[in-house]
Amino acid sequence: MAEEDGRGHYCFGCSKRNPIGLHLAFRVEDGEVRAPFTPQDEHQGWPGFMHGGLVATMLDEAMGWVIMAQGIWAVTGKMNVRYRDPVPLHQPVTVVGRIERDRRRWLLVRAEVRSSEGTVLSEADALFMRVSGDRQRELEELYRGVTLEDVDRSPEADPV
Repeated sequence: MAEEDGRGHYCFGCSKRNPIGLHLAFRVEDGEVRAPFTPQDEHQGWPGFMHGGLVATMLDEAMGWVIMAQGIWAVTGKMNVRYRDPVPLHQPVTVVGRIERDRRRWLLVRAEVRSSEGTVLSEADALFMRVSGDRQRELEELYRGVTLEDVDRSPEADPV
């Protein structure tokens, strides 16, 4: 899959190329991935708070990136989200992902959205299933050259 055919890295969660995406910029720290984010008006669900579906997207994205940071190709099989407190608009949060257990074909992964004070606002656990064969080759081709360092910059840093 070539980027020229429109199917390149255009992820809603992390791609700098997606103009309406979240532009999450993950970095690896102590076996986890972390990305800062400040929800804006366009991310609103109930007045003053981030939409729960977008919170779930952030959690899923963190879990996917922590797996990819380990060189593992896997996709979400099942995800459970717990909303502890609403995520307020215009206040910085951090989404954190980590692998809890590797069970050969399946990985148990966890993510949290934390306030700037460290309070867990939302959390998720998921089973990710490893991909292989043609699907793995397709993902490797699609993400060739895309690394955490590529998404560890603000969208403004890359004019592409």
